[in-house]
Amino acid sequence: MVNGATWEEETLARLRNAQKDLKNLEEQRKQAEQRIAYLTQYTEALEKVLELEQQGRAVKVNGEQAVDSESLRKKSVREALIEIAGRNNGLLVVQDALRILLRVGVLQNQDQGRNAIYSALHYAKSDFQRERPGVYRLTDRAQAQPTFLS
Repeated sequence: MVNGATWEEETLARLRNAQKDLKNLEEQRKQAEQRIAYLTQYTEALEKVLELEQQGRAVKVNGEQAVDSESLRKKSVREALIEIAGRNNGLLVVQDALRILLRVGVLQNQDQGRNAIYSALHYAKSDFQRERPGVYRLTDRAQAQPTFLS
């Protein structure tokens, strides 16, 4: 017996302490569950953002193989056109190339972009052969270059 308390009083005191500890632990458990739920949602949101960012970085060419936007940004317009055509079975559709280069930030606006593409095609006559208006085919010389494989 502690402090002259009877066995019953001591047991009641221990019961109250145990109940108080249990209540505190239940509150901590609720807070932990809320924190787990928050962190789960936060993690899922971050994963979704990361997935969208990665999808945004890889630009599809006519639904075919993806072209990495980072690699396109580091290339000249001519090299980017060769890579885009290489990923599209050797065909370069100017409208598609313009859309891709605008999306990844190689070109700033449509007029400037169209001029830059046709200028690059004019000076890269050895790399591209005109098939019809707005459609060019990579020549064998350009396909032998490793620029579109990177």
